[in-house]
Amino acid sequence: MTDTLVVGGGVIGLLIARELARSGRKVTLLEKDRPGGGATWASAGIISRFGTSGVAERGGEAGLLLRERSSARWPELAAAINEESGLDPEYRESGALLLALTEREAAQLQSDPARKKWGKTEWLSADELRGAEPALSPALTGALLLEGGSVDTRRLAQALEIACRRQGVAIRTGALVREVIAEGGRFRGLRIQEETIAAESAVICAGTGSPAIAGALPRLPVTPQKGQIFALDARAISLRHVLLTNNDPYFVPRTDGRLIIGATREFAGEDPRHTVGGLSWLFSAGMAVIPAIENLAISEMWTGFRPFCADGLPAIGAGALEGLFFCTGHGPSGIGPAPASVELAAALICGAPPPFDPAPFDPKRFV
Repeated sequence: MTDTLVVGGGVIGLLIARELARSGRKVTLLEKDRPGGGATWASAGIISRFGTSGVAERGGEAGLLLRERSSARWPELAAAINEESGLDPEYRESGALLLALTEREAAQLQSDPARKKWGKTEWLSADELRGAEPALSPALTGALLLEGGSVDTRRLAQALEIACRRQGVAIRTGALVREVIAEGGRFRGLRIQEETIAAESAVICAGTGSPAIAGALPRLPVTPQKGQIFALDARAISLRHVLLTNNDPYFVPRTDGRLIIGATREFAGEDPRHTVGGLSWLFSAGMAVIPAIENLAISEMWTGFRPFCADGLPAIGAGALEGLFFCTGHGPSGIGPAPASVELAAALICGAPPPFDPAPFDPKRFV
């Protein structure tokens, strides 16, 4: 019999399956579509203690702890995944520039005490900023250089799937979990269509689909946050850093010359279609930062749905049933804090001492 069922094949689910298999457990991962095909596929893969957006990034000290602990673990984790799978997830420590669009933002960034919690930082004047990134608008007033970078999430998901299979994880695709089976307050298994799969434990990593699983208690207040994103053929401008702004957009260069620009943050259900308003805002805000993108070709456009928890923190830990766990609800920043989230979840599932205080992430806070 399977020891643990992992529901959801995004980066979080794949990392948990990998970690549990490495600890000697028999693991089966259940994915309704294909591994890495949901929010992971849509993500830009930004890794920074700052997060992805000052306004949208919530979670306070607990959220910062996840990002800080994860940032320190990403280099070793990416190297291990590369070695295990033979596929480079393209984790790059390029550094991130938190841009000041106005003189007021520049003053705030230089005086904000929160920046001391974002690791090693360096203020770049307007002239220094243009020296670092010549394509940026001359209207920008400076930037805070942060530690960090990005990972190609689509390659990461592929590499993790390979690594998981080599660790002995059984991966079932097209497996839509509909119900948790329980008896006497204890988890017994999961129902997929007419089939029931028994296991000692399960961890729900199903993103926006987590609340739809009957019997998965507590029912988490996870809401889909829509993000419209596009990628440009940006070889002509050769951006070197991840670029962040307080209110978005962000800019993430890939090694193949693409530049990812995103994202809207809309609570508008799960309609994947692009909107005139969303794209026009992205285009105009993007050109205000990098005027030259006006002449670049669009190589791809897509929409993602981030699993946004009501209080801005993910749900990590035991649910209301013995043997049922959660690791979901990371919202707009699921990739950056993934290593620490998985470290905590795996410890709790295995009954090991938690590596840090799990209380702020307890799923039962929503009971």
